[in-house]
Amino acid sequence: MSPILASGRAGNFLRSLLIIAVLVLTMRTAYLLWFFHTPAWTSRPHDIRYCGGWYERAGTPDVTGSQARRTAGGDLKAVMRSPVFRPITTHRPSSACPQYLFAKVGKDVYVTYRATDD
Repeated sequence: MSPILASGRAGNFLRSLLIIAVLVLTMRTAYLLWFFHTPAWTSRPHDIRYCGGWYERAGTPDVTGSQARRTAGGDLKAVMRSPVFRPITTHRPSSACPQYLFAKVGKDVYVTYRATDD
């Protein structure tokens, strides 16, 4: 008999682990769809919340690290994690909110986000 169908201690333990895993994956996907407007399996959400405001994805193709540094005006520094746990980096010359954020989606590939004008 399969341990998952077994009524003993091992079956109950495996069943509970499977139920917990399904609940975690379902709730994570629901949270990402609600907050970031993107499912868990994509690394390029349309907008990202940071520094008290929203940043929208720029309509430009993905950029390299050197292009991102040139756009930001200095070295990039990790500031938070994106919805799929990849670093979001930016150049912060002061305590003010940056104009651009860059989400890393490859070895040297970044998606550019620009602060929205509210």
